[in-house]
Amino acid sequence: MKLRFLIPAALLMLTAIACKKIEVKPTGQVPPELAIRNEADVLATLNATYTPLRGGGFWGGRTQIVGELMSDFVDGTPLLTGDYPSIFQLNTTATNGTIRDLYVEPYYIIQRANVALENLSLINTDATRKNAEGQAKFMRGFSTFELVKLFAQPYGFSAGNTHNGIVIKTNSGQELGRSRNTVQETYAQIIADLRAADSLLPATNGNYPTSWAAKAMLARVYFQMNDFANAYAYANQVINSGVFAFDNTAAFVNNRFGNPRTTEAVWWIINEPGQSAAFDPLRNPANPFQSLGLQITRSAYLAGTANTADRRSAWYKDSLTASGAHVYSIQKYNKPLFVLPVIHITELKLIRAESAAELNQNLAVAIADINDITNRAYGGTLAPLPGTATAAAILARVRAERKLEMVFESGDRLQQIKRIGAKGEPSLVGQASWNCPGFVLQVPSTEINVNINFEQNPQGGCSR
Repeated sequence: MKLRFLIPAALLMLTAIACKKIEVKPTGQVPPELAIRNEADVLATLNATYTPLRGGGFWGGRTQIVGELMSDFVDGTPLLTGDYPSIFQLNTTATNGTIRDLYVEPYYIIQRANVALENLSLINTDATRKNAEGQAKFMRGFSTFELVKLFAQPYGFSAGNTHNGIVIKTNSGQELGRSRNTVQETYAQIIADLRAADSLLPATNGNYPTSWAAKAMLARVYFQMNDFANAYAYANQVINSGVFAFDNTAAFVNNRFGNPRTTEAVWWIINEPGQSAAFDPLRNPANPFQSLGLQITRSAYLAGTANTADRRSAWYKDSLTASGAHVYSIQKYNKPLFVLPVIHITELKLIRAESAAELNQNLAVAIADINDITNRAYGGTLAPLPGTATAAAILARVRAERKLEMVFESGDRLQQIKRIGAKGEPSLVGQASWNCPGFVLQVPSTEINVNINFEQNPQGGCSR
């Protein structure tokens, strides 16, 4: 299969109409038995899950923009327009259109994945059927994870994680009136889907998710849960697989978002021919030196460029306006056409190193991981961690390097602030604590208005 997004007219009606309201089956919906007739229809439905993934309303830019607006890199003193000010001020509303799209797009994926799963019997061969099931469960688990990170307080917020998560969707016909599942139930579903994907997907799968991608995502999920034993185990499997190569060259700053893709990419999203506008929210065509269209603070710029030997300083830009004012920004995505790595080996090394430090186990592996990253970044000019480094020293170094490596990627900084706070450490954005209601987005009114049993998140309004 190739990444194509053309699907039969009947199926277009099913997927487009059925996803307008997540909790209501719209009048006039085409019955699945009429829309899904054969293997080609099932595979087309599955293929259609990738369209919203790469779109600007989800992982083609919206996830990253919202995460950075709520974090501590973005400068909110310039005039933010439209929906952005309330996101930055940690006080979103149910009518925020940017948030609405970010809520709806993952559910499009989940709906289409569920339709594919319900029609697997139409697929003729075992190998194709297993691959299709694995992709559908991978995409459903991935999308559910992205939703719960933004629309619920983090794992660890409450005893037993009984606080509100999202509405879990595991079939295409679930109706009005579903209450929110707990965060514990939501994470259990994510893990079940990704573990199933791990067992079903092949090790190589073209541009589609593989068993290695499922393992990598499990490492990220368990790390977000502060389950360091499982996070270490899954990251370790992928890093030691020999399938992917840590980019140890000075050109890594350009290669990470390059074309062809970096050797580090475990799972990625591509630009297809004729789709050059994909990822525009990331690259910001109006100003290619300003990724996501956002300025960063002077302090973030100075932190990122403090060491002149740090090759990652190439990601930072200091521009002067006509009046002589400085405008600081990130230029990670300053390319006309690139492959977007969703998860890569550098992130997995950061996960493995921090997990080892938290467990106070496998410290030699953690030291090697963080030294790989710093030796590459600083060209050997920064003293590496010694073999006798303590868990505390490793933890401090890996967190500092994570901030530099993952800047403007996947909304990572926001999720680390929430994760660290949930494990009991002080964690702030300015004066706003990690558990402030404003760090959880308001669920759109399109959901609230059609689901009388849906409990809205508390209003934000935290002071940074």
